[in-house]
Amino acid sequence: MSIQTPSENNTSKIERQSDEELTKAADAIGNLWSHVAAPVLKNAIKAFSQLCSSATKIPVAYMEGFESEIRATSEARVNIISASGRQIEEQINVDPEFARVAIQKYGSKIIREQINLDKVCKVAATQLQSEATLPINNSQTAKEIPPIDDDWLNSFEKEASQKSTEEMQLLFGRILASEINQPSSFSIKTVKLIGQLDSRTANLFRLLCSLSISLRLTDNNIIDARVLSLGGNAASNSLQNYGLNFDQLNVLQEYGLIISDFNSYMNYIMCVAVGLNVPFPLKYQNRSWGLVPSAERTMGQELRLDGVALSRSGKELLKIVDIETNDLFTAAIKDFFQKQNLSMVEIANQ
Repeated sequence: MSIQTPSENNTSKIERQSDEELTKAADAIGNLWSHVAAPVLKNAIKAFSQLCSSATKIPVAYMEGFESEIRATSEARVNIISASGRQIEEQINVDPEFARVAIQKYGSKIIREQINLDKVCKVAATQLQSEATLPINNSQTAKEIPPIDDDWLNSFEKEASQKSTEEMQLLFGRILASEINQPSSFSIKTVKLIGQLDSRTANLFRLLCSLSISLRLTDNNIIDARVLSLGGNAASNSLQNYGLNFDQLNVLQEYGLIISDFNSYMNYIMCVAVGLNVPFPLKYQNRSWGLVPSAERTMGQELRLDGVALSRSGKELLKIVDIETNDLFTAAIKDFFQKQNLSMVEIANQ
């Protein structure tokens, strides 16, 4: 008695979905070749070759008609599943129906994981293309951009292949694009961490990021990021009215997104304007702010800001989280600074 392969309807459905996602990923990746600098392109080819279906042949296949490549890839996947069934039939003595179900389940799992990776690659390729707007000195960039790490790619592949929601695929795509542009932007620990997040914790972290201020050397180099306690103590629920009570902070800390001391402090004096100059703008809600002192404030006075500090992984992820407007907290933070004889004044993004 022969083992049947997955049903035609189910196989066709998976094949069509795989074709569609592979086409979308190929379109996005194919548009990169003439838009990004050589060192970035080298990292992109390395990453997409490992993660995306048939990505190693995209430049050539694009010119010759990528549709045939897609069909061949899908047919090969189905043939592999069929061949596996025949091998199982020949080598082990199991109930054929049981083997058929196992083969179908395993084959579908492989294709689903690849579809997830293709979607993530599409997000990354689209972001890389959108960021490649200015001419870059390739010889200079080559010295600044190291190759993307193999171990990092392996960890990323494992985590990203499991993400089927659009929200998580978007985050993983942004992580991949950032890592291609600047390797070591995200640690392996951070990649594994975000792979473990449930929707509740992800929403809590988005809220935390939306309320946070940060001190940055560059957009990718965050010295400090924290949610101000506003004169209270977050461990005593001073942020409860803004959606971050003690229990919710504990959840974020258990995932390693914030440090264990909920009321640590940092001196933000470098964000205080000196005349018309702000040494380092304070970042809040994806906008740059200067803290302008009133006449009552002592020149050079320390600006100690207490609050919930983001961990290293939290700071890495802060760069890719969608920030949500929060008028209530914005009013509270402006009032907090006003009581310290400082006015928050928005300045051009730097």
